[in-house]
Amino acid sequence: MLTLLLIGIISVIITELLVFNAASTTAYSRFGRQQFTIHDAFTRLNRDIEEASKISFSSQVSAYDYKTIIVNVNGENREWTIDSGALYMDSTAVVEGLSGESRFVKQDDCLTVVLKPEQTNEGRFALNISKPIVTQYSLKYKK
Repeated sequence: MLTLLLIGIISVIITELLVFNAASTTAYSRFGRQQFTIHDAFTRLNRDIEEASKISFSSQVSAYDYKTIIVNVNGENREWTIDSGALYMDSTAVVEGLSGESRFVKQDDCLTVVLKPEQTNEGRFALNISKPIVTQYSLKYKK
């Protein structure tokens, strides 16, 4: 009888440990995916923005916010758009999983790229990138 009780208690503890590990591993995996989404988007955008000889803006959302930038790289125009939770290059989705807070901002001679991933973790392990990641580029010589 004591043996059955001991086995019952140990099995409950082991089950709880396995469930905890599975849930926390899933949360960290989703958090890592959020980080990869932001890194991938910035890597793609940064390459074109840095190499661009001219940058123009389209699809104005508010006074300074835009959905689309058009970069001219080596005489070729590329259109980058943030819409519906994705980053598009020439109408092809290249990065998905962005939140509605992601946008391009033009103020004075500065392009600000604001990217925030969708929150994928809820509940007990709510690990999410909570603030937008912001990068600024000078437009002084990109006209």
